Amino acid sequence: MAERRTSLSTHDPGLFSRPCGNKSVLVTGAAGSVGSALCVELAKAGCARLGMLDHFDHGLLEISEAAAKANPKLHTADILCDVRDRERLDAAFARFAPDIVIHCAALKHVHLGERHPGESVLTNLVAVRNVLNASARAGAEQFMLVSSDKAASPVCVMGATKRLAELYLIGFQMERASAMLLKSVRFGNVMGSQGSVAPRFANQIAAGGPLTVTHPGMQRFFMSAREAVDLILGVIALEDRGAPKGAAYFMEMGESVPILELGTQMIEQSGKRIAIEFTGLRPGEKLKEQLFDEYEAVSSCELDGVYRVMPSSPDAYITSADIGALEVVARTAENAEVRRRVFAKLDACLGRELAAVG
Repeated sequence: MAERRTSLSTHDPGLFSRPCGNKSVLVTGAAGSVGSALCVELAKAGCARLGMLDHFDHGLLEISEAAAKANPKLHTADILCDVRDRERLDAAFARFAPDIVIHCAALKHVHLGERHPGESVLTNLVAVRNVLNASARAGAEQFMLVSSDKAASPVCVMGATKRLAELYLIGFQMERASAMLLKSVRFGNVMGSQGSVAPRFANQIAAGGPLTVTHPGMQRFFMSAREAVDLILGVIALEDRGAPKGAAYFMEMGESVPILELGTQMIEQSGKRIAIEFTGLRPGEKLKEQLFDEYEAVSSCELDGVYRVMPSSPDAYITSADIGALEVVARTAENAEVRRRVFAKLDACLGRELAAVG
């Protein structure tokens, strides 16, 4: 793979304004770390209208003000709505009539997802169905799903629901005729994002320690918020001729970063004497993440340092009915059964053994 570039925007400064310059863009999860950075960039790029949707009222107010400050002439709309609420979502999309929808809303924390698997299903899978269908009914031209590197060889519920959401983009295209372009992007850990390791380490150092690391061999891929935004907008702008519908994309991120090394560097920079404690791997954690797995085919695309990934099997997709069945399980079953059913559905799609995820 190509050597990692620091920012996709170095390729063509005008690349990202072209697909959004005369379009109405709606971002879900707009109050999140990536969603808010994306909204500010879209405001600067000069999209025609910017819709910002979130159910976190204070965060939505903050990003609305930040977008207006970035471009006072831009027509903006704050949409206080839960992506799980299908009826209100449909009404909001019908009113705003987006051309491009970027779905950032998600539950991303591995450990909470393991303790509350039903919530992961409802937000990371059922809500994707809701937003995707609302987008189609509103006449959107393009839908972008923000996914995760944890969707590759997933061992946590969060990663499994993200992978199933990616597979639903394929199933959606199969079960209904739609001219809407569907794509997804897989992220590594975004430095400085809410709940990420660097801010947690910073807080622990400020408190005098100890700095807690789960395992001395833990490694993760990292990207900056700038890189995350560039990847989203770069893939939206990408005219990937001949690409299968529902393709996922990821950015070459070089070697994964040892978490212990990151923590040690932060301690050295602080000038403090901080103890390090190892707490052990938690449920759903892997020592090292990956960007694709053995059940996928990877190919290059027209963006340097960005790769397209698609399932190897033509049977690797899920339908709206599959999501409906998992929704019932998520709302009614015990946690262990929810987790079992999520992985059973994924394993059936990919043709892998259940034992592979424990």
